[in-house]
Formats: sequence, structure tokens, C-alpha cells
Amino acid sequence: MAKTISFASFNLYNLQLPDKKWRGNQYTQQEYDDKVRWTGSMVKKLDADIIAFQELWSRECLEHVFESAGLAYSYELFYIKDEWYDIAVAAAVKKHLIVENITVHKKFPDGFRLIKREVDHSSSTIENEDDDIEIVINKFSRSLLQLSVKHQDYPSEPNIEVFATHLKSKLPTRLDKDEYNDSSIKPHSMALGDALSTIRRLSEATALRVILNNTLRGTDTPAVVLGDFNDSVTSNALAILTGQSAYRLYDSSHIGNANDKGLYSSAIMQQFRSIKDSLYTHEHNGLKDTLDHILFSEQFYPFSRNKLWSFKEMNVWNDHVGDDTKKTTDHGIIKTTFIR
Repeated sequence: MAKTISFASFNLYNLQLPDKKWRGNQYTQQEYDDKVRWTGSMVKKLDADIIAFQELWSRECLEHVFESAGLAYSYELFYIKDEWYDIAVAAAVKKHLIVENITVHKKFPDGFRLIKREVDHSSSTIENEDDDIEIVINKFSRSLLQLSVKHQDYPSEPNIEVFATHLKSKLPTRLDKDEYNDSSIKPHSMALGDALSTIRRLSEATALRVILNNTLRGTDTPAVVLGDFNDSVTSNALAILTGQSAYRLYDSSHIGNANDKGLYSSAIMQQFRSIKDSLYTHEHNGLKDTLDHILFSEQFYPFSRNKLWSFKEMNVWNDHVGDDTKKTTDHGIIKTTFIR
């Protein structure tokens, strides 16, 4: 009988206790109860082996969700720490899987450096208009949670490294007081804030890519990276994270036979078999886009000679997107299933 393993990503849209503030808002007890019940019903419907959550304010909230769904004894829950001050990622793993190690990444890894020094053109015949830049960001805006998961049915195989992530949002970063009060800068605060958020998001994607390089290069380690990336499947952030992996488009091709450190996109794999692309996980100003992703290493790619699992399907629950209600979430919920 074929075996499957499934991964899901679920943005909880500010799941916070009713007596606590979130972004200047506060849930009533009824609003909180409604949100917990709806979230629990979706977790139950997902029935995924591993779920990555984003925008969680308190571990108690997630515990209430799994109690509401009757799943408290079916899953083990994992957090970045016991208490935190803002939204954070978390994860749930079915108990037939064994989590052997947990790593929380806040600081960027060694090997991350974004710098290009100015070229002395007086001693060079090469013109370079892209020199002299330095990025000094050195930590993730939201800590990244890495779980090392052992499948009990395959004890001799390498652990699956699961990265639950939430990259910097597209919302413009607030300028500091000095810049905001500068009359020459203030009229452009939104554009500058957008640029700051984009630079941070790309830096975070690059830092995660360095972690992935260190995890995947020269190994047979399976990896799944999932969460809210706040960017589309064709964005620069996703290109950095995936390593721009090539996909096999016809049977006699050799593309995908091996891909030591690249990642593949569940969304792209699903679109290959879709008659019409209706895949989206977010809506803003009337524009629908896919910001939530499940990326996977060659051990899950069906054409790799190093495969352990094969992509089966990706499912998206997005009917609630655009409802503008606190009870649900402003993101679609995604699940990818692999088979062997």
C-alpha cells in the first residue's frame, strides 16, 4: 500500500488571546472563540502530517485550536520559545513522526555578507555602475523554526529538515523619526518604506538560502521549506530560495536527474497539471497572488535519481480570502502531499 507524507502552511492572521492587544486591536471573547473554532475546523480538514503556522501571538492560542479540533493528542506542537512579544511561527507534527532536533534561527548564518566595494576607476578600464553597496541586516525579522523529523517507517533514511518561515511583509517599513520629519523625505515615505521592506525580505531569503546550502550541499538530506514568503513564485525572493531549479518538461529530458541544493515549488508542480491557473493565497487591492509556498528538495522531486518521495498534489483552501473577517484569515491555506 502506498504511503504518503503531507505538509501544510497556515497563516493564522494575528491569533491572539482575547485579553491581549494585537496591532492596536483586541478580540472579544466571542470573536476569539469563533476564530479558534474556525481555525480548528480547518486544521482538521487539512489533516496534514506537518503544519507550519505564521502570525501566532501566544502558544495558548494554538493549544486552544487543537483542543477545539479534538486533535490535542494527535499532534505535538513546537514554538520558537515559551513566550514572545509579537507574531511568530510555530509548527505541529503528527505523533507518528519523531522530531529529533529543533533549531531556532534568529541571527543570519556565518557566510552571509552582502557587500560590493567601490571600484577605483582611475586604475581600471572596466566600468561598473553597480558597485559600492552594503547591506547591514544581520537577523530575521521573525525567527525561523527548523525541525529535524524522523519517519518511523524509514529509520535508515536521513531526517527530513523542515523549515517553518515567515519572511518580511510587503507593508512599507516605518521610517525613523529623523527621516520622517525631514521635509525632503517625508513625501516619499511609502516608496522608501517599501524599498526597506523589500531589501529586508530579499536579505532574509538569501540568509535562508545560505542555511539551505549548508544543509543540502553534498548530502542526501531531504528538506521542505514552507510558510508565508510574502512574494510570488516568480519573485526574486523565490528565485534566491529555490536556486532557480529547472523543471523537466518532457520524458526524454535529463533535467532534474540530480539537484544537490536546489528546491522545487509545489505551486509550479501543481500548475503543470492545471487546465486553468486559479491558484492564489492572498488578495490585496483586488489583486490575487500566491504568497504562501511549499518548496522541496530533490528527494521529493519525481524525476530525481535521488528521490525518496514523489510529488502527488497541492491543495489550496482560499474561498475565505477577501471575506474581511477576523474569524478566518487573509491568506489561503496550502497543503502538499508526497507519495512513495
